[in-house]
Amino acid sequence: MNINWTNVTQADFINYYWQQKPVVLKNAIADFADPIDANDLAGLAMEEVVESRIVKQTNNKWNVQHGPFKEFDDLPEQAWSLLVQGVDRWIPEIYSLRELVNFIPKWSVDDVMVSYSAISGGVGAHLDQYDVFIIQGSGQRQWQVGSVDKSLSQKEVVQDLLQVDDFSPIIDEVLEPGDILYIPPFAPHCGVSLEPSLSYSIGFRAPSQTELLTSFADFIYENEQGKTRFVNENINNSESQDSSTMSDSTVNDLKNFMLESLQNNQFEKFLHQFLTEPTRELDILPSEQEWSEEQLSQLLQSSNIRINKVLALKTSYFIDDQGLHFYCNGTYFKLIDSQQEFVSVLHRSESLDKSNLKSSLNQLENISLLTTLINTGYLFIDE
Repeated sequence: MNINWTNVTQADFINYYWQQKPVVLKNAIADFADPIDANDLAGLAMEEVVESRIVKQTNNKWNVQHGPFKEFDDLPEQAWSLLVQGVDRWIPEIYSLRELVNFIPKWSVDDVMVSYSAISGGVGAHLDQYDVFIIQGSGQRQWQVGSVDKSLSQKEVVQDLLQVDDFSPIIDEVLEPGDILYIPPFAPHCGVSLEPSLSYSIGFRAPSQTELLTSFADFIYENEQGKTRFVNENINNSESQDSSTMSDSTVNDLKNFMLESLQNNQFEKFLHQFLTEPTRELDILPSEQEWSEEQLSQLLQSSNIRINKVLALKTSYFIDDQGLHFYCNGTYFKLIDSQQEFVSVLHRSESLDKSNLKSSLNQLENISLLTTLINTGYLFIDE
C-alpha cells in the first residue's frame, strides 16, 4: 500500500512539508475501505491490555474516561469520540496502513491509533510533539490546522486532556474517505466530525532528551558500565587560585568526562535496544509447543510453512569490531558474523518461508535463533 501522490509529490513533501508545515493529501488512497468497524473497535476498547479513552463534551464541558470499558450504553448521540491506541498491534489490516509511510525510517513509527467519532465529536484544539498522518475513513471530518509554533502552550482543561487556545488556521478543510492530513510537531489542530466517522492516525516516536538520558543511565547501570571515576588533573599551585570555586576548565573536564560515555559503542547498543523496545503491549504469547532446533529444522525442510513476526515487533542489528549484534523487542542477541545475511532478511521481512530463508537453514546458529524467537513468542508458525 502506497500513498497516491496527487496534489503534492513525495519529493516535495519531504523537502517542504515534513516537520515543517501541514498539508492535506487529497485522494491519497483510492477507494479506501475501513479495515475495522465501530463495533470491533469498541470490542478492543474492552480489553485490559489495550489503551483507550472516550472524550465527551457536554454543555461546553469536557470529560475523559479511560478504558477498559464494560459497556457503551450511556453515550450520548453527539459530541463524543472513542480513541484506541496501538490498534496495529492487534489487527493485521490496521498494521498494513504503516506501509503508507514506508519512505520514512521504520524505527520512528510508533503506532496506529483509531478513533470513532459521533457527530460533533472531537478532542478540541491541541498540539502534538510528534509527526502524525491522519487517514480519513468513513464519514467526514472538518480539520483546522495552524502553522508550527513552538511557543504555544497547552492547558489541562480536565484531567488527561490538554488543549490550546484559539489559533489561526492555515488549513480549513473537510476530509473525505481516502484523504490524508499530515500534521508536523507543534502545529495546533482541531478536528470535528460532521457525521459518524472513523479515522486512523499513524504516530511517530519523538523521544525527549530526558527520556534518552534517563534510559541510557539505566542501560549503563544494568550493564555494569560507566564505573570509571573522574580524575581531577586541573589543579595548580597558583596563590591566586580560589579553592572555593570551580574553574571553567574543571566544568569542561566534567562535561567531557560525561560525553565519553556517548562516544563508545555502548551508546549505539543502547539506541538499538531502546528503539526496539515496545511502547505498548504486543500480542506476544509463548509458543504452546516448546520447539527443539531439530524439530524446527525438520518442519522447515519438509513443509511450506510460514514464520510470521508478531504485529509491530521491532528488530535491529549492526556490526562492529566486536561482531554482529541483533536486537528483537528490546532483547539482545550476540551472533556470529556469518549470520549477517540471515539477520538482514529477518529484520526486513514480516514473514519468512523457504523462498527468503534459502541457504540460511543450513547454518545451525540460524536455526537456533529462529527456535528461540519462536519459543519466546516473538515469531509464530503459520501452517
